[in-house]
Amino acid sequence: MKKAILACLLCATLFSCKTQDESTKAIIDGQILSGDIKEVKFEWIQDDPFKNLPDHYTATVDSDGHFSIDIPLERLAYGKITSGRFFHDIFLSPGDKFSIKIDADTIVYKGKGAEKNNFMYALEKEKLTMRLFYEETNKGKLPPNEFAVAMQDFKKRRLDFLNSYSKKHKLSKEFTDFFKIQNEVVYENIIRRYPRRYAYLNKIPVDSLELSEEFKKINQIGYFMDDSKVVSVRYLHSLRNLVFTKAKELMPDKPWKDAVETILTDSLNGKTREYVMAKWLCISFGYDKFDTVIYNKFQEIATDSIPIKAVEESLGKFKEKRNLIGKPLRPEFTQTAILDTSNTELTFGQVMEQNKGNVIYLDIWGLGCGPCRATMPYSKKMKEKLKDYPIKFIYLTTDNTKNKGVWEMVFKATFSREGQYSFMNGFNAKLLRYMGINYVPCYMIFDKKGNLINYNADRPTSMVENTQTSLEKTLIELAQK
Repeated sequence: MKKAILACLLCATLFSCKTQDESTKAIIDGQILSGDIKEVKFEWIQDDPFKNLPDHYTATVDSDGHFSIDIPLERLAYGKITSGRFFHDIFLSPGDKFSIKIDADTIVYKGKGAEKNNFMYALEKEKLTMRLFYEETNKGKLPPNEFAVAMQDFKKRRLDFLNSYSKKHKLSKEFTDFFKIQNEVVYENIIRRYPRRYAYLNKIPVDSLELSEEFKKINQIGYFMDDSKVVSVRYLHSLRNLVFTKAKELMPDKPWKDAVETILTDSLNGKTREYVMAKWLCISFGYDKFDTVIYNKFQEIATDSIPIKAVEESLGKFKEKRNLIGKPLRPEFTQTAILDTSNTELTFGQVMEQNKGNVIYLDIWGLGCGPCRATMPYSKKMKEKLKDYPIKFIYLTTDNTKNKGVWEMVFKATFSREGQYSFMNGFNAKLLRYMGINYVPCYMIFDKKGNLINYNADRPTSMVENTQTSLEKTLIELAQK
């Protein structure tokens, strides 16, 4: 009898562990029905409004066209699924367990969690995907008031399609609520940004535009603020940026930092205030800044476990990164896969070993980044000025240099063929993910032993003859040790 009871308990425990394990991830099986596809990518997976870097996963396709993957999740997530040259929007929930069949640009889902993705594919076929919001914005052809009417209509058509689809197919309330929130947040975001985009593309002063009440209302924090929207990372980004803009407008004579702190503490309320403050702190920690005033205020008002956890984790990462200074590189640095100018694979650790005995000034950049390219003439001058010191300039681009002609563009942009490398996995590189870097440019300094000295170094700037910038002084001091 005891053995039977123990056996039952063991089975129950195993079943419980399995169920618990499956409830924290999406389990996906798939089949490619056509084309020479070697891998299926699940990219920009975002299940946390505070996550600086969305997650990326790759499933290998076997000789029979099958693939499978488990994706860990904390809550409802959205992103892209890419197969060959085709990609689709995808939503994933903890506990999902579905299959996918992909035939060129056609995709069909079956199983638990399939319903929301079949809806997204149907939305795509109706030409109502969210990216069309942004395509119209980027064109900048419609005058702002006409654009607002067109986007209101597009937003309504997306909601109408959701309502009609929901009458025939079962969609979860969590998904439909999120879809409606995201639909509204994206609309508000592009309406707010469009006048400046239109003025820039049409080469007219933004102040000369006669804007409707819709544009005026949507730039008011009180009008935009809604606690139900805190699940959207776009809402937090947009409101954070709006706080910054309004601080400069409303308090032009006050230091911007003080003005921002005033807006954050006095103009926001409810969950929104907690979440936006947390977002502000997480981004500040990522840029190696500790905002004591906002941190202390957040500690006073925070009650929601999600932003509290995000701030704690970001602060922990901030301290962890500070502890890297003056120490040998971690494996996340040394094992990062990069490519040289012949697209031969090597590691960042190998490049550092090859340059031992030299101070390294690392420039992490990208061809599509205006500020990155704007600093290159100054970098060239600084390199020439410091040529007699044991200092090496290493450039690491996030661009895909396997594409034809990219290396030539890199050489032209940097004015050099020396010290050029690219991240093999772009922003998904180990070094960038470990350091929480989702932006360029970013500069780092390493001493002659290869120890990290500064992971948030100054960018090259204009210089006056016979004087030294603080960046030059730092590099020269390290070179003379």
